[in-house]
Amino acid sequence: MEMRSPTILAAVLLLLTGTAAQALETDQFYAWGKPIEDSTAHLNAWVRVQIQDALDAKADDPPRDCESAVDLVQRHLQFSIYQPIEIWINSTQLIDRIPRGADETRDYRDSYLLSRTVPFDFARWLHPSPTVEVNAIRLGADKLAHFFSEGWWYYNWWKQNRDEFSGEAWQGAMLAYGVRLERWVQGQLLTGIISPADMEANYQGFIFYRSLCHGDQPLLYREQGRWQFSASFDIGQYVSPAWDESWNPNIHSARRWPNIRETMRGYCPLLQSTWVIEQRARYAELDPAGPDRQTPLEKLLAEMVAGGELPDPRQFDITTVCSEPD
Repeated sequence: MEMRSPTILAAVLLLLTGTAAQALETDQFYAWGKPIEDSTAHLNAWVRVQIQDALDAKADDPPRDCESAVDLVQRHLQFSIYQPIEIWINSTQLIDRIPRGADETRDYRDSYLLSRTVPFDFARWLHPSPTVEVNAIRLGADKLAHFFSEGWWYYNWWKQNRDEFSGEAWQGAMLAYGVRLERWVQGQLLTGIISPADMEANYQGFIFYRSLCHGDQPLLYREQGRWQFSASFDIGQYVSPAWDESWNPNIHSARRWPNIRETMRGYCPLLQSTWVIEQRARYAELDPAGPDRQTPLEKLLAEMVAGGELPDPRQFDITTVCSEPD
C-alpha cells in the first residue's frame, strides 16, 4: 500500500495538470460597471491569422481534402493544456480585460467568487480567467479556450457517431456527452462546478469546426490549389449572453456553495445600478427565457433538472441569492 500511494498521487497530479486549461474559473460580477473595450475585431484578426498561417505553411504540400485541412488548423488552435487564444489574451495589449495587470489581478484573487471556498481548492491555485467583451457581451477568456478546445472534442464525437442516429437525434446525444465531460475532470469533479456557460461555448465551438467544411458556404475553400480561410468569420456570431456566468449561473457543489454564496452576496447592491440594469435588460432581449428561444443545451439541462439528474441552476442565480434573507 505504501508503494502504491506515490504512484496514485503522481497520477492524480498528472490528471490535474493535464486538465488545467479546462479548470480555469472566472467572475463576471467583478467586472460589473467597469468599462472594457470591445475586442471583437482583434479576436477575429487573431483567428484569421492563426488559421491562414497554418494553411500557408503547407502551401507547397497542401492538405488533400477539407477534413485534412481542418486537422491542420486544429493543431494551431487547440493544445493539450493552456489554449493558445487564452495565452495570447493574457499577454497582449490589444485585448482589454478585467482584471488588468499584475496589481489588479492580485486584488481580483482576493475578492473574486473563488477567493474563499474550501481548503485545498485546486481551482484557486490556477491563474483566474479575465473578463473580455465581444459585441457588448461579457465573457471569461476561458470561454474562448473552451470554444476551440472542447468544441474540437464535440466535433470529433459528431464525426464518429453521427451516422448512428436518424435526423437530428445526434444533437441530444452529443450534448449529453458534453454534460458527462463537464461532470468529470472538465468541471464538477475537479472544481465542484458545472458550468452551463462553458458548455454553451463548447457547443458553439462545434458549430465553428463543422462550418469549416460543411454547410452551404464552408469557411475553408480551395483557390488556385491553395486552401483559404473565409474573411466572413466573425466570433460575434457564436457568442451570446449564455456565455456570461453572471447571467447563465453555474451549478456549485454543496460543499463549496455556502462560501461562494456569501461572496456573491457582496455584489447584490450592484443589481440596482444603472449599468447592471441596462446590461441585463439587453441580455434579456437577446436571450429571453421561454421554450421557443432555448438553445439545444438549455433544453437538455431543463429536462435533466426536471428529471432530478441535475440541481436547478436558478437557485445559484444572483437574483435568487440576493432575494434570500441574510
